[in-house]
Amino acid sequence: MILITLLSALLTFSPAVVNSHPETVPSSVQDKKVKKTETVTFKVSMHCKNCVSKITDNISFQKGVEDLKVSLDQKTVTITYNPAKTDEAKLQKAIEKLGYSAESQSSRSAPEE
Repeated sequence: MILITLLSALLTFSPAVVNSHPETVPSSVQDKKVKKTETVTFKVSMHCKNCVSKITDNISFQKGVEDLKVSLDQKTVTITYNPAKTDEAKLQKAIEKLGYSAESQSSRSAPEE
């Protein structure tokens, strides 16, 4: 009889019930789910579709890169990255290592009047 009761309890167990109360999940577990990212835009000396391909093929695989957008029209590379794994200077050096000049748009200060 006890065995039947245990089996019945196991069969009716629902993981959704356990997760229906997020306040019971420790904050350390909740914090791990949130990824912190930063975004930087570089003005890059590219001039053709091959440049776009070269940058995309190489920079997208750099450690910490989460997202990459390359605009040939605007000559910009926008990178979203995990700051725990890389930083703006490393990403700039990676672009420059490919043979392009790269100037960070985020570090520009507004012109003084």
